[in-house]
Amino acid sequence: MIEREHTTTPPPDVAGEPETTAEAPASAVPQPRSERQRLMLIDGHAMIHRAFHALPEALTTSTGEVVNATYGFTTMLIKALADEKPDYIAVTFDRSTPTFRHKEYAPYKAQRPPLPDSMRPQFGRIRELVQAFGFPIYEKDGFEADDLLGTLSVQATQHNIDTIILSGDMDTLQLVDDHVQVLVAKRGLSEVTVYDEAAVKARYGLEPLKLPDFKGLVGDKSDNIPGVPGIGEKTATRLLSDYGSLEGVLAHLDELKPKDQRLLRETSDQALQSKHLATIVRDAPVQLDLPACKIEHIDRERLLALFRVLEFHSLVDRIPGGSGEVSAEVEQERAGRRTQERAERAAKRAAEPEDEHDQATDLHLAAPIGVVPILTPPPPPTQSAGSLSLETITPPGTAPEAAEQEAVSPDGPAQLSLFDLPVQPAEVVRRLRLPGPTSPPLLLEEDSSGATNTMIVTSEEALRVLFQSLRGHGAFAFDTETTSEDLWHAELVGMSFSMAAGEGYYLPVGHGRTPDGQEPGTQLPLPFVLEQLRPLMEDEAIHKYMHNAKFDMLLLARYGIVVRGLAFDSLIGAYLVDPGRRGLGLKDQAFQRLGHVMTPITQLIGTGSKMITMAQVPIATAAAYAGADADMTLRLVEPIMADLRRHNLLDLYNSIELPLVPVLIQMELHGIALDADFLRGFEETLGQQIKTLEKAIYDSVGHQFNINSTKQLGEILFGELKLPAGKKTKTGYSVSADVIESLQGRHPMVDHLLEYRQLTKLKSTYVDGLLALMDPVTGRVHTSFNQAVASSGRLSSSNPNLQNIPVRTEVGRQIRHAFIADPSYTLLTADYSQFELRILAHITHEPRLVEAFSQDEDIHTITASSLFAIPVAEVTKDQRRLAKTVVYAVLYGQSAFGLAQITGMSNAEASAFIKRYHETFPRIKGYVDGTLNQAYQQGYVNTLFGRKRFLPDLRTLSGNERQALEREAINMPIQGTNADLIKIAMIRIQHALEERHLKTRMILQVHDELVFEVPVEELERVRRLVKRIMEGVAELDVPI
Repeated sequence: MIEREHTTTPPPDVAGEPETTAEAPASAVPQPRSERQRLMLIDGHAMIHRAFHALPEALTTSTGEVVNATYGFTTMLIKALADEKPDYIAVTFDRSTPTFRHKEYAPYKAQRPPLPDSMRPQFGRIRELVQAFGFPIYEKDGFEADDLLGTLSVQATQHNIDTIILSGDMDTLQLVDDHVQVLVAKRGLSEVTVYDEAAVKARYGLEPLKLPDFKGLVGDKSDNIPGVPGIGEKTATRLLSDYGSLEGVLAHLDELKPKDQRLLRETSDQALQSKHLATIVRDAPVQLDLPACKIEHIDRERLLALFRVLEFHSLVDRIPGGSGEVSAEVEQERAGRRTQERAERAAKRAAEPEDEHDQATDLHLAAPIGVVPILTPPPPPTQSAGSLSLETITPPGTAPEAAEQEAVSPDGPAQLSLFDLPVQPAEVVRRLRLPGPTSPPLLLEEDSSGATNTMIVTSEEALRVLFQSLRGHGAFAFDTETTSEDLWHAELVGMSFSMAAGEGYYLPVGHGRTPDGQEPGTQLPLPFVLEQLRPLMEDEAIHKYMHNAKFDMLLLARYGIVVRGLAFDSLIGAYLVDPGRRGLGLKDQAFQRLGHVMTPITQLIGTGSKMITMAQVPIATAAAYAGADADMTLRLVEPIMADLRRHNLLDLYNSIELPLVPVLIQMELHGIALDADFLRGFEETLGQQIKTLEKAIYDSVGHQFNINSTKQLGEILFGELKLPAGKKTKTGYSVSADVIESLQGRHPMVDHLLEYRQLTKLKSTYVDGLLALMDPVTGRVHTSFNQAVASSGRLSSSNPNLQNIPVRTEVGRQIRHAFIADPSYTLLTADYSQFELRILAHITHEPRLVEAFSQDEDIHTITASSLFAIPVAEVTKDQRRLAKTVVYAVLYGQSAFGLAQITGMSNAEASAFIKRYHETFPRIKGYVDGTLNQAYQQGYVNTLFGRKRFLPDLRTLSGNERQALEREAINMPIQGTNADLIKIAMIRIQHALEERHLKTRMILQVHDELVFEVPVEELERVRRLVKRIMEGVAELDVPI
């Protein structure tokens, strides 16, 4: 019986065809390679193994499912389809039952370890994906996947079809001929090597058909094929070149060198058996079914569902045949189901009593799904008052006739009111409970199809009605379209709004000509729009829902509008629900939570050198894109708020994260002033120092070389200088920072190199980088504070990163001198002292820690006294420094080995120090054990304020990856509580500054430190105010 899986029923034009067999039709005529069709065969097991080992096991879904092999296999499959464009495709798999090779030779592959636990379940997932792609799966008891590859490729050749075999296994190279090529995936899956007959000959010096003979002589360690011990590759190649085959070699033993004669006489049977084991079968009992192999059976709905579960958001748009759009038949069935659901909801509402507050008119769009109506300028006076004409736009893939039929009535062009309701604009209020920050909107008729009907606002009357409706509604989603993602150079192109699922409104204000010279059409003047928009956006009572609200709010702030009433940010909400998650973007969230595939921005503006800006995109096209952004943001409110509520994160969301957004906006707007002259002078100084170090490095080794070439540097250090080599990579010796630091003091060149690296990094990252990012008009840099990046809850900063400027070196301190205050202002810094250790004392209630902080004693000196068993008065600076290192090593979950690496002590000494530390502070050991236990049992750890770090993959990882995650689990409650407290302090300080109408600006946050730009006359008042707020931010067991 043929073992074959066909995952979809062939379409009508194929289903009736007789099954195609391996026998070539009598009419088959050989064709040139360029004209022949191509079959791609995928070696399933080989590619899964390659993918598993190419990607880290830490690649997991939010539920903890390991997907590294699944993701790698899927990306490889999609890339191969795009690059090779085959006409047919099939996948082969091994079966778990023994093959004829195992039966003939028991040790065959016996040395291979069992599959890793995290790899085994992925085979099932990959089968699901292959079936959803509609590709037949071939497998057969007693045979390996390679045998099926050989058999199917022979059958394809009989049909004048070329075969491309995608594998990670070099064994398949024996199948290469004029009709068959093998693509061997390299490490990392990003590249493949193409093997045709010439490439095989270049690689082995033999024709492909002789490779089993080659294995018969040299064996194959990976498959446990013995070959002939003592015969190497060069000898085997020479013998086969001289005598043609293994049998030819054995027939001419008398002509061989004595050693080769002896080896082959002793093991001739073993050699022949090895060749037999290495030979791929080409007549296995399977049949190539070409119609089933056609690439036309992709089940897009099933693929999208799998991609959603596996969280493969980035792969959606790479599905062959276009984006994740569904067929007309599926959409028709969905529409029928939605109609039925709406009818049932309507009947249910009709049966329920309505109170007087629920008598408002429903607000609906006039256009059907898929048609984007445009709000045109006011109609001529001959039209009925308050009526606006509608122009229909046919989206891609919709027949123009169908669009016309839906948009135009049998009686002629429709003349519809703005909202298809004969009411005054002020009366248009959607029947909807007014949502607040903790109550998501209860949409009456939510459209689950994912389609968004967008109306384009191009007249003053339409704008007035829209804004009145938004105000009357009391809550709406909002988004902006700009010319750039660079906020400080972006210009406003348009804005989108949504009040109900499936509905969007686009307000174009900055569109220009398209690349082909098309004029943009009617747009309202930007100054007029901003004037009308300001009261709406600045009204705190009207709730705004956004995704990455800080960007849109900052943009409007640049145009003079201070947005108030932020009630929801889907980016921050999704981040809080799973701070370690990949893919927090709007499109990722829409796909993951709503099952909707959104249009990527690249479809509008392109990529690379041909990229245009949103201002060059036609208004109608931009409207569909922008309207969907606002619509999906609105639809995400309910599922994200539900998740926040389920995980008890609403207080954190509403009390800390959302109120922090306007604080960060003010900080970014203000920026921090730079002394450009100082930086330019310092740049020159550093340049001279770097040149001096370059010369010192060259002199120390006796010649010049490329210091920045890792290969040349490795050869100098470990070749010429004979220094102890560290780990070796596939490209040579590692010259990473830790490797070089371990060599410090062994040669003058190493010390020069360390200083050279430090100075070049500081110069490029901070001196050159700061000058490049400085606003030429204001002389300030405006860093971006990232609220949804660090899994601990800490803020990070970028463009530039001002949180990693070194402070322990003189050069680092010099760079800090470049940050200055405006004239008549001064800089004030406020820093928590040993904040994380104080939080640790509070959480653990460790008596000795609490007592030390309460008595204002130096905790590191106290610790050193205990570790070294000496009086406090006798503790030296070095002992205190070592004690401090031990304290933070334990706090960050370091092992004895890690501590030894940091301090240079032996593993035994480090272990002894950690043991004494736990004996001195036993409750800290209890905290570490208890936190890890919670992480394993409950799958998360949390801060004092309820912030959670979910760790679903902790159980599935092993080795270094598990240890790293355990360290994160131990530290997160401390570091995360630190982050929560500093955020609370920032919110309270900003509120106090505004309440008192002070001119002081909070301009920077660096972990435990806040930096302010203060007018000289406000300095003492602000110093007292900041100190009081920061010290009173929370009541702990110890003073803050």
